[in-house]
Amino acid sequence: MTRSNGSIDSMEMNIEDNFSKDDDFGRRPYKRNRGLDQEEVWTTVGRKGKRFARSIDVDDSTRVREDFMEICISSTDKLPKQFMLAKTLKSENIQDIIKVKYLNPYKVILHFSKEDSAEKLLNSKCFNENGRKCHKTFEINQPFGVIKNIDLGLSEEEIGEALTCDFNIIAVKRLKRRNSLNGQWEPGESVRIGFKGSSLPSYIYIFDTRISVSPYVYPVTQCSHCWRYGHSLKMCPSNRAVCPKCGDHHTNCEKTSYTCNNCGGNHMALAKTCPIYIKEKRIRELMAEFNCSYKKALTIYTPPSPPIYQPKDFPELTQNVKDKEEETIVEDTNKIRPNLSSYAAVTIKQSDKRICKKVKNKITSNSSTD
Repeated sequence: MTRSNGSIDSMEMNIEDNFSKDDDFGRRPYKRNRGLDQEEVWTTVGRKGKRFARSIDVDDSTRVREDFMEICISSTDKLPKQFMLAKTLKSENIQDIIKVKYLNPYKVILHFSKEDSAEKLLNSKCFNENGRKCHKTFEINQPFGVIKNIDLGLSEEEIGEALTCDFNIIAVKRLKRRNSLNGQWEPGESVRIGFKGSSLPSYIYIFDTRISVSPYVYPVTQCSHCWRYGHSLKMCPSNRAVCPKCGDHHTNCEKTSYTCNNCGGNHMALAKTCPIYIKEKRIRELMAEFNCSYKKALTIYTPPSPPIYQPKDFPELTQNVKDKEEETIVEDTNKIRPNLSSYAAVTIKQSDKRICKKVKNKITSNSSTD
């Protein structure tokens, strides 16, 4: 259905009259105010905290803080999957869980909205026996110390029975060292001792002899499957192998130009000069120094500052060197010849060559016919 031309013309006239009236008073046409609808009310939406990779240096002040309790459950055997884990948590009457995150089949992170529910999980026997352990990610409940110069003839059982201390000793393990001659691992004279609690004693007694305890520095663990730091081959969450030379998804290659899978530098992923390896090593030193967890040591860590160069690092040039540099500069400038030919001159020269070539060809053709 269409409108007639007369109605359209009348509508245009009315619109023009309205605009002319408004122009006389210097005002714009009146606009009707829209009423506030309840469905159009703006709602403030928050965001979750961002998870940062280990290979990225991010200032801790830019992270979004979240109010929850974070508990880590680790096990020597594979943990049950999500539904079986949910069933076990429900049977233990553990509530107020807002997030469950599997880091690998042997470690899972739980976020609690209430501290009471988190403490209930920490005190649960089901999650603290049969090779399972629970702890807060920002706290450490099993510090390790090292005692040295222990005779190789003493077994771990004999050492554990002979130790006396005010703290409860829960683990004794003799550390191994690599033989410099054949490259094989063999038992060493250092023994690692695990204590129950959050602090480390300064000394203990073995056979009624006092011996000092030094903090145990964890080695930097690197996976031989994906070549990332922080886990071993058994705990690797990746299903695809990574080349330690080029960083592509294959086990090995013959390339000689290396690319690090962690920092992107021109070295292999095994290099000890990698900045990510140096960072991980420093974090473990902070863990031993402050007796804290990895997550807390990560907040303490400060990246190294770039080197500051002093004027003495760049000595002034002698007079002979300055004279030689000036001579080379003058020689180079003398070799430069500016192009003074114009476009017209170049065009005339090329046309003259073409004309000469045509005349020469014509002369040779006439002489051949004669």
